[in-house]
Amino acid sequence: MTIMDLNFESLKIQNPEFVVNELADFIKDQVLSKFRKKGVILGLSGGIDSSLMAALSTKSLGKDRVFGLIMPEKESNPNSEKLAKKIAKNFEVHTKKINMTPIFDSYGLYKTRNKIVKKYFPKFNGTTKFRIALSDNTKINSGIQIPILDILHKNKIFKIKLSLYDFLTLSAATSIKLRTRMTMLYFYAEQKNYLVIGTTNKSEALVGNFVKYGDGGVDLEPLANLYKTQIFQLSNFLKIPKEIINQKASPDTWSYPISDEDFFYGMPYNEFDLLLYAKENNFPINNVSRSLKLEKDRVKQIYLNIEHKIKNSQHMREIPPTWNPINSILKK
Repeated sequence: MTIMDLNFESLKIQNPEFVVNELADFIKDQVLSKFRKKGVILGLSGGIDSSLMAALSTKSLGKDRVFGLIMPEKESNPNSEKLAKKIAKNFEVHTKKINMTPIFDSYGLYKTRNKIVKKYFPKFNGTTKFRIALSDNTKINSGIQIPILDILHKNKIFKIKLSLYDFLTLSAATSIKLRTRMTMLYFYAEQKNYLVIGTTNKSEALVGNFVKYGDGGVDLEPLANLYKTQIFQLSNFLKIPKEIINQKASPDTWSYPISDEDFFYGMPYNEFDLLLYAKENNFPINNVSRSLKLEKDRVKQIYLNIEHKIKNSQHMREIPPTWNPINSILKK
């Protein structure tokens, strides 16, 4: 491929059947031979990544070696559970539903978040929906990030600038949801002598769009070298239900839903994936600008932001650093 070939066909999987078989073989070898486990467990969210992983796991190991946990809570989109059950039925995956609301409530999670929201919006009540977003100039093509509290109240939207402390508190309280789900996965995995299999794709893994020791806390990440657009391709090949493929990807952790594209990437997946691919492969800014019909300054800023995200999330992809004493502790 030459630089001039950069377009939306650049990330197309030419032989999806081959890739699916390779992934199935990889999963089987890791689970049964390397880890010596009886099967895999995964969180079934109703999203495309977990649905694809359920399909691949059953193809690799057989339906009796795959177990899915469905873990809704009161702020989850009701459609998420419905789609999770649908994918489980389609691929005959054994499941268990756990209502996470009482657990999160015991942490004081909802109370902590509601108190912050009420400080900014005194009219807050049980029907008010909210989420964290970024102002229009904070998407991935900008260098400035301003956290915004989006509130939906009586069919009206309010946007309020957050302090850094309150933004971090709301984010930390939300991350607990994913970390608690991870502990549930490991409880049942250890009980069954299963392996926890992850669902993070390359578009998320490389730039840190996952929670450390949350959805990133797994034993195996088969999808981590596939861009999100390639996840769509394989999902179509494996006949994942269209309503799952076509829905907007979302963390599903806020009462007022927001998509990953709107919050984290600031652009459609197909555009971001292509720019990430171009940055990884050192495509010159001039060529990317011409190929994708983007202004050079915007491409340059996107490159810088991708580089920044990769660097800042490096610790999330590595084991914790350890001190190397270089035998000093043995010297007299």
